[in-house]
Amino acid sequence: GMKGQIAGVDVQQYNGRPGSSPSILIRGRRSLNASNDPLFVVDGIPIGSGTTTNDGLTFSNSGSNPLNDFNPADIASIEVLKDAAATAIYGSRGANGVVLITTKRGKGGKTNVSYSGYYGVTQPFKTIDVMDGDQFAAFKREANRLDKVGGSVGRAAWGAPGSVFSPDGGPTGTFRDPTELANATDPSGVKGTDWQKLIFQNGSQTDHNISVNGGNEKTQFNMGIGYFNQGGTIEGMNFTKVTARLNLDQQVGKHVKVGMSNNLTHSINNDNTGSALGEAISQSPLGNPYNPDGTVNFNPIGDGIRSNPLSELIDGKRIDQIKTDRIFSSAYAEVQIVEGLKYKLLAGVDLRYVTRGTFEGQFTNNVKNGAPRATYQNENNIGYTVENLLTYNKSIGDHVFGVTALWSAQENQYENHYASVQGLPYEAQKWYNLGTAGTISALRSKLLPWALLSGMGRINYAYKGKYLLQASLRTDGSSRLAEGKKWTSFPGVSVGWRMKDEGFLSGVDVISDLKLRASYGQVGNTSIDPYKTQGILAKSLYSWNNSTGAQGFTLSEIPSPDLGWEKMATQDIGVDFGFFNGRLSGSIDVYQTNTSGLLLQRNVPPSIGYGFAFQNIGETRTRGFEISLNANILRMTNGFTWDADFNAAHYKEEIIDLAQRDVNGNSTSDTGNSWFLGEPLRVFFDYQKTGIWQASEVDQAKAFGSYPGEIKIKDQDGDGVIGPNDRVILGSDIPSVYGGLNNRFSFKGFDFSFFLYYRLGYTIDSQFNVGNASMQGRYNNIDVDYWTIDNPTNSYPRPNFAQEGPAYGNSLRYFEGGFVKLRTLSLGYNLPKSVLSSLNLSNFRIYLTAQNPIAWSKYTYMDPESVDSISAGDVPSNKVFLGGVNITF
Repeated sequence: GMKGQIAGVDVQQYNGRPGSSPSILIRGRRSLNASNDPLFVVDGIPIGSGTTTNDGLTFSNSGSNPLNDFNPADIASIEVLKDAAATAIYGSRGANGVVLITTKRGKGGKTNVSYSGYYGVTQPFKTIDVMDGDQFAAFKREANRLDKVGGSVGRAAWGAPGSVFSPDGGPTGTFRDPTELANATDPSGVKGTDWQKLIFQNGSQTDHNISVNGGNEKTQFNMGIGYFNQGGTIEGMNFTKVTARLNLDQQVGKHVKVGMSNNLTHSINNDNTGSALGEAISQSPLGNPYNPDGTVNFNPIGDGIRSNPLSELIDGKRIDQIKTDRIFSSAYAEVQIVEGLKYKLLAGVDLRYVTRGTFEGQFTNNVKNGAPRATYQNENNIGYTVENLLTYNKSIGDHVFGVTALWSAQENQYENHYASVQGLPYEAQKWYNLGTAGTISALRSKLLPWALLSGMGRINYAYKGKYLLQASLRTDGSSRLAEGKKWTSFPGVSVGWRMKDEGFLSGVDVISDLKLRASYGQVGNTSIDPYKTQGILAKSLYSWNNSTGAQGFTLSEIPSPDLGWEKMATQDIGVDFGFFNGRLSGSIDVYQTNTSGLLLQRNVPPSIGYGFAFQNIGETRTRGFEISLNANILRMTNGFTWDADFNAAHYKEEIIDLAQRDVNGNSTSDTGNSWFLGEPLRVFFDYQKTGIWQASEVDQAKAFGSYPGEIKIKDQDGDGVIGPNDRVILGSDIPSVYGGLNNRFSFKGFDFSFFLYYRLGYTIDSQFNVGNASMQGRYNNIDVDYWTIDNPTNSYPRPNFAQEGPAYGNSLRYFEGGFVKLRTLSLGYNLPKSVLSSLNLSNFRIYLTAQNPIAWSKYTYMDPESVDSISAGDVPSNKVFLGGVNITF
């Protein structure tokens, strides 16, 4: 819902896998190794992340949004804190921005019963364009082309006297697999299998919510239940979530108010597809999917590496199931001590219990006719927060004062247990009887507790409502850091000037609002796993008495006894404005964030026995600007209205300092990690493809050790040799500009809206385009414009069966990734009040919505929004076409 709606908030959906979460960044990245995820606060209580490190029970392509366990229908409002003065009151927890979520609460008066629901059909946004039977047959022939003396058209052929291209010498020289040969030479024409057509289906998405809201002057309540089900576009993928909510507020006498918020969630996420999509892309289209008796043919061709993608989808053959139970509850007591002075106690718990079981039977791609295997793991994440808040507000003439004092404690304990076995005696047991397995492959567990103590003081001051000042100081202590380094303080200050209230603008009617503001604040980051300061023990095998192997323990990570805070300091200057009685309003912000003492996983010489160590070394800087505009474009007398919202954001990341030093002690770039001074935190450092060597460039190609039909790499240093010094920065995943444009129209009960989301001027690092364009002819290939003697393209190199992949094939993975997407298109109708009253209804709305129906981008292989690193295992994102209804009784 936030995607493209809030300037400076970058939301990216990874793929179309049911239950997957988006990635959320607020004003870009700041840290190289520590987390850049924002803090989510629900009804005043910070919530734990929905993902964990290492053995975390999330799918590998899940995002960073911990709200996946909550029901969007329960949310009343969302507020995003971006600048450091606003986030400083959250200290280290707000280092990467804060998303404040307020859930719906009860209101005194009539009790209302509401229902909202929809049903939709989902389709792959774009299936992957691979070669069909005819194209693959021609491709395979080209990969096996011979020269006239019988040798392959490889590198030697170009140097042989009189070497020319000729036909492949017959189909048996190309199609060594009898199934491929039979289908490629069938007299009735080439037979081909569209494997994606066999595995993809129309998915579904449905959501139903019932809520009851009401109360009186002293007691208010809001309760509801929700059911969400998302069926995948590949059979075996689905996500089901059931939620329940109860919010209560009670006035006790004149001076005390108490309340509680409760959210319960149970979800089941099935991803039983395994290698189905990867095999559907790579499997030969000349293979046979079914045996003569109609059963699934596990090996469509004789190549043992590939298997039938349909075998992954047979019920019970492969299972990957995650079950999640979450209890998120908070309670508060608010006491009016004297006039203007309030004390509030807020306490909350976040209990998250997750189990994951996986099973792979005999006829699955990973097992390949071997013994069945299974894994089982569970994760417990238990957190609590206690906050004591004291506020005092006082007005004296034109002066308004506000003082806030806070003491907060937060503790979290994460546990994980994992077991993996092989050689299960029968498949029906799945992971429920691991003791019968022949081999225990892995057995491990972990405990990661951490705690945070905080104290904060803040002063607000306003003079005549137009001169504004806020100053705060927060002190945090984190258990994750080293002794003597746990505590630090974070100041914040902001000022504002309501210029519209000045006399010199009182007669300027065209300006309805004008406010200047500036802020400065510091926050910190400790988002690393516990125990990094102490080191971790691991098993170690060594020789004993020159003959007997012995087991001992050694440090697997170097202790970091001086590890302290990673700190961010942000300056922000902004203006809020309104014109024409608010018909046009908006804001502009310019900011800079400097991050120092990076929690950097620094590489160390392997000769000392370790690969890395954590240290506070390095500095980054992020600069950017944001623009938000809101316009009431049309207000016609016949009731037609047109409103529009637009936002745009840009930021630039820079690495200012790193651990490496030259002989003079100056900071230098870390080429091994692709970290470069003056460049963004993530860049793509590689060889630059300039085309394909052509048949007329035999001598030039040989000078660089290449041959016609192979990738031409730019000699950056001009030394006549392609080597490590010829690698350059090819781009970054940071967009030049991103945001959204929302248009809303209404007329006599009808409403129509469309929302455009855009992300422009960045580079995609598509591992998918390398892994699925081996140009070998052994496996299927994405349908590319490849070089032949008769098609001298500069796009993709020539096929060659004698190679696993083309030389310098990694240079094929970088693409311009900008796109504009029609995010939503919606048409709705609200029943008029006269009809509602006759039906005893307060509201009745029906609507039709299309989500992600179309996008415009130069990257055409998959949805360009699938982040910047696309792998074959990702499921394409979805289009959704749904219809729904909202009713209030």
